[in-house]
Amino acid sequence: MPLFVTEPQERLNIEIEQLRGQMVSLGTTYGFMHPEVQQCSRELDQLLLQYYAMRPKQ
Repeated sequence: MPLFVTEPQERLNIEIEQLRGQMVSLGTTYGFMHPEVQQCSRELDQLLLQYYAMRPKQ
C-alpha cells in the first residue's frame, strides 16, 4: 500500500530535520546533557509525535 505525504507532513518533516541538525550541532558543541540540547530534544519529540499522528493508520 503506497504512503502519500501531504503538504503539512512535508513541512513538518522539514522542520524536524532542521531541528534534528540543530540538536546535533548543539550537542557536539556543548555536550548532549546541556540544557539547550535537552530543550531541543523535547521540541523534537513533540514534532515527531505530531508527524506520526498525521500518518494514516496501516
